[in-house]
Amino acid sequence: MREMHDKLARDIETLKSRRQSIKAKVTVAKTQEKINELSSASEKVNGAMGAFERMEEKANAMLDEANAMSELNNFSVDEALKLEEKYAKENAPSVDDALAKLKEEMGL
Repeated sequence: MREMHDKLARDIETLKSRRQSIKAKVTVAKTQEKINELSSASEKVNGAMGAFERMEEKANAMLDEANAMSELNNFSVDEALKLEEKYAKENAPSVDDALAKLKEEMGL
């Protein structure tokens, strides 16, 4: 009878130990679920931040393009004529003169 009592007591202790182990596993599982949820939320936030960064880059590119067009539109015809006159006045041979010189050198 004593042996049966001792065996029952050991079995009860074993079951209590298993119950504690199961509780610990449930706690770990719930904690892991929370971590997964937070990680998923973090990925969503990162995705949203990436979308905002792409939108910002696109807006910056559009602004840069608009500023460049504005600068090009503000470049006056007078300035273009001044540059054309400046380079035309220099004593650079024309393309036709250079071609004629090359032909002469080659004997053509």
